[in-house]
Amino acid sequence: MGKKKGTTKKARSRRNNKQKLIPLVIMAIGIVGLAVWIVASAARSGSGAGTGPAVAAKVTDGVQEISMDLSPAGYSPNNITVKKGIPVKINTNATADAGCVRGIMIPDFNINVALDVGSDSFTFTPDKTGTFEFTCQMKMSRGTITVI
Repeated sequence: MGKKKGTTKKARSRRNNKQKLIPLVIMAIGIVGLAVWIVASAARSGSGAGTGPAVAAKVTDGVQEISMDLSPAGYSPNNITVKKGIPVKINTNATADAGCVRGIMIPDFNINVALDVGSDSFTFTPDKTGTFEFTCQMKMSRGTITVI
């Protein structure tokens, strides 16, 4: 009879230990999930503002032109240089999986465009000098435009 009681106490003790572990396991899973999300977000937005080499626009028939690739990795190039007062045409080539990167916002020039998959373009004329940030519509991918 003594054995039976001891086994029951052991079983209860194990059950209590398991119940105490459940919240810890859930918290550990949450922490690991959060860490994975942070690392993935950092990798996705690895095209931080102006991290690539500066690319100068080429002037053709009075228009500054830049070719830019749009992909899940961000904008390439993501650091461009243009001249004030001369129209800028940005020719884009977006992959089908580019997602929100197909949208470009340049608040300092009141630009918010949604671009098509494949080839597309948009034009604006910079009216002030300085370095200005552009982002996707979710503000995850970034780049800079330097106007001289």
